[in-house]
Amino acid sequence: MGGPLGGVTVLDLSQVGPGARCTAALRDLGAAVVKVAPPAGAGRIDPPFFAYGAGRGMRTREVNLKEVEGRAELLRLVADADVVVESYRPGVADRLGVGYEACREVNPRIVYAAITGYGQDGPSAQLAGHDLNYLAVGGFLGTQGRREDGGPAIPGATLADGAGGGMHAALSIAAALFDRERTGEGRYLDVSTAEGVLHLMALFVDEHLATGVETGPGTSLLTGRYACYDVYRCADDRWISVGAIEGKFFANLCRALGFEDLAAAQYDDARQDELRARLREAFASRDRDAWVAELAPIDTCVAPVLAIAEVSADPQFLARGAFREAEHPEHGRFRQVAAVLAGADREDPA
Repeated sequence: MGGPLGGVTVLDLSQVGPGARCTAALRDLGAAVVKVAPPAGAGRIDPPFFAYGAGRGMRTREVNLKEVEGRAELLRLVADADVVVESYRPGVADRLGVGYEACREVNPRIVYAAITGYGQDGPSAQLAGHDLNYLAVGGFLGTQGRREDGGPAIPGATLADGAGGGMHAALSIAAALFDRERTGEGRYLDVSTAEGVLHLMALFVDEHLATGVETGPGTSLLTGRYACYDVYRCADDRWISVGAIEGKFFANLCRALGFEDLAAAQYDDARQDELRARLREAFASRDRDAWVAELAPIDTCVAPVLAIAEVSADPQFLARGAFREAEHPEHGRFRQVAAVLAGADREDPA
């Protein structure tokens, strides 16, 4: 396989969630991924055919780890592999006889990534959870905008699975493989999805630890305190995002909208209602795309809020080759997001 991880073999015992996100990323970077899945009816989870890159370039091996021969077969695979990824609750892999020590015994160079919700130890280690739960305990939900009933808005992306767990694991695995080239030894990786979310929230958490400041909705620049960093409705009921943090960008925006005199009030708390009212009035006068066409080229840090259908036709993504085609034996050919990680081969066949 091509790519920076060409020649690396990954055994993926996970089926969905952070583990599947991790191995999809490793595959896009050139690793050969073997999905080790239980037989149908033996606890296998079949994600939608389009999910996780539609399993592009991966092979599947049915192995029943609840049977002695299945466990022996997995260890035979481990002997020739480089990486094992599993997402059982803490202790389950050991009870099945396929934990790190068992794998290390047959292959001391194995990099073993155990991905869980909360980590291998601690009071929450055995708790069940999903993406929303990890975003909740990691501080993400607590800083988000509010629904009409006052509760945190539900995110439109599985950030914990993708970035908190999947990318966290993929980065750790890549580092462990690099270290193995120097030491000759593999290692055990205890990947906590919730701690990955904590890492994503470090800007606010570190501020609190250092100063005592508590960030919430509307209390800071990045959570809606200032009009220069917000979204606004346009005449066609579509929305535009404004991220004019630096003074020069906000001044450009105010000048273009006809109220340059307000640029100096960018971070004046007493004038934020006035600024928002002016911005709302201005953006409501024209359609979203008309505003983007005028404002984006003049350094104002604006961008359209795109629906998913618009994302799939976005000229920038298309120019960059961010989508590709896949073929499924039952569902035929369809488009999907290509390998978007730097260093990945977007043209690798499905």
